[in-house]
Amino acid sequence: MRNYEAVFIFRTEADAYNGGLEKVREQFKKVGANIVKEDDMGDRELAYQIKKESRGHYHFFDVELAPDSIVKLDKDIKLFNEVLKFMFVKKD
Repeated sequence: MRNYEAVFIFRTEADAYNGGLEKVREQFKKVGANIVKEDDMGDRELAYQIKKESRGHYHFFDVELAPDSIVKLDKDIKLFNEVLKFMFVKKD
């Protein structure tokens, strides 16, 4: 298991944010990830439009998961309409 930081940008509507957040948590559980820390970073203006949205709701995760799980998470999360963009970064 390695430590990763993940940042997700969700649509700003409350239903989209809450629903998308639950879906992401479920995906983490499916691959056996351990969520160490979460932080709701709130709504922010985007530097450029993503999927015709100019604002996004940012959410930070600090997770422990197997490196090969990243590929599965990437494929599954890309299908979620509520998620505008996301990124995983390996911690040192």
